[in-house]
Amino acid sequence: MTAEIIATLITAVLLVVGCLGVIVPVLPGSILIVVGLLVWALTVQAVEGWTVLVVGSVLAVIGMAASAVLTGARLKQRQIPNRSLLYAAAGAVVGLFVIPVVGIFVGFFVGLLLSETARQR
Repeated sequence: MTAEIIATLITAVLLVVGCLGVIVPVLPGSILIVVGLLVWALTVQAVEGWTVLVVGSVLAVIGMAASAVLTGARLKQRQIPNRSLLYAAAGAVVGLFVIPVVGIFVGFFVGLLLSETARQR
């Protein structure tokens, strides 16, 4: 197999996992897609590869920006204070060091739970 075929197969795997990541929030979907397109563009070394990378990157940035804006609007609509989000983020950082790999999710959940429990009292 040539390097171009291997890069195309790696790109295909990254695109499939990236598309799953767009649906399943645990995986970094948009980032995996852009990395896959970058691998392909670097290997192909053609105008088409760079064009696809630029278009894919622009779409990924638009998608991430829209997600952030819509999430922020939804949090404001539900009147979730910024303090709760800060506690959740702090819990995620602590959890990352206490429980490797899954601790970021556990810490986020625990931080958010404690903050919201205190807020509801």
